[in-house]
Amino acid sequence: MIALKVLLVPVLLGAVTLAGRRWGQSVAGWLGSFPIVAGPILLILTFENGNSFGARAAQMSLAGIAAAMLFYVVYARLAMHLNWLVTLITALAAWLIAVLALQVLPQTLGVSAILALLTLIFGPCCMAMPNKIDLKITPHPLELPARMIMGALVTLCTSALGTTQGADIAGYAALFPSVGAVLATFSHRGSGGENSARVLLLGMTQGMWSVGSFCLALTLLLPTWPLWGAALSATSAAILTHSITDPRRRAIPPLQAIRK
Repeated sequence: MIALKVLLVPVLLGAVTLAGRRWGQSVAGWLGSFPIVAGPILLILTFENGNSFGARAAQMSLAGIAAAMLFYVVYARLAMHLNWLVTLITALAAWLIAVLALQVLPQTLGVSAILALLTLIFGPCCMAMPNKIDLKITPHPLELPARMIMGALVTLCTSALGTTQGADIAGYAALFPSVGAVLATFSHRGSGGENSARVLLLGMTQGMWSVGSFCLALTLLLPTWPLWGAALSATSAAILTHSITDPRRRAIPPLQAIRK
């Protein structure tokens, strides 16, 4: 389990970084929002604690999409005016406040699904529009290994927090915007500056639909299905959803409007 936590997410994060250099920041953000962190964490928690625990954690992760989307919006808005460190701290504070607020609401699947749906629809509309779409970035030689190391550390921390604090906290921890924080801050402080970070985060808001389908499928299937069947079905749902939202095939409305 430790090897899976340490190796899987950094490898996937490295692949996203290389994809971003090949196809641009929008595609990198879209790929980064696939449940490459939440998926393994939820499945590991289910394997270690049982299907009921996993279903509850997945439901809380579904609600946690709202907090993650708030992080993306706040970071994108503030990146225009502040440096990467202040922007990151403020966006993380917004995520934490959102998580605390979510715990006050009714903890039902219906509420979780409605919150996720609303933020997935309206979140991109609140994003700050980048001045340029096609950005050429000169990466630092240490950027790729640094991203992978940070991804491993964040994954271990969020997984441990979820395991010790129960299913509800586990679900929110699984949706901690670790990939978004790592990718956005490196893009922000690099040569692409705030425009690069905002393009990346716009791509992430579109790709988050796959996280929603993954978490919803696990929530519905884990109570009655074996883990392997629920995991396979949830992953298939996420892949299908992600393919539909591919920015190379269908520009998200904000980017489409800018091009016009």
